[in-house]
Amino acid sequence: MAINFCKKCGNFMSPKNTNETICSRCGLLQKSNNELISKEQIQKKDDVAEGIVSDENIYATYDNICKKCGYGKAQVIDLGVKYSDEDNLFFLKCGKCGFSQRIGRKTD
Repeated sequence: MAINFCKKCGNFMSPKNTNETICSRCGLLQKSNNELISKEQIQKKDDVAEGIVSDENIYATYDNICKKCGYGKAQVIDLGVKYSDEDNLFFLKCGKCGFSQRIGRKTD
């Protein structure tokens, strides 16, 4: 069923019966067109930029051998400090598999 709007005030028309609609604001009665919109179809979206994206992280510029996959580049991530007497938290995230390892002071 199509959505109808009042010609007098522009408000949404509510269905009164199968052939008529009524405006809830001004009370105008109109004949309704019971046409179903069947011509509209969902368009299939094409794959965007297929083949451009690679599995490697473009921010992985630090030389480091990954312990999991052996890739030679990693991204340095600094999480900062929570309290003023703590050291910064540094992580190395592998540019290929995403494996992260903490670097810096030992916590033993």
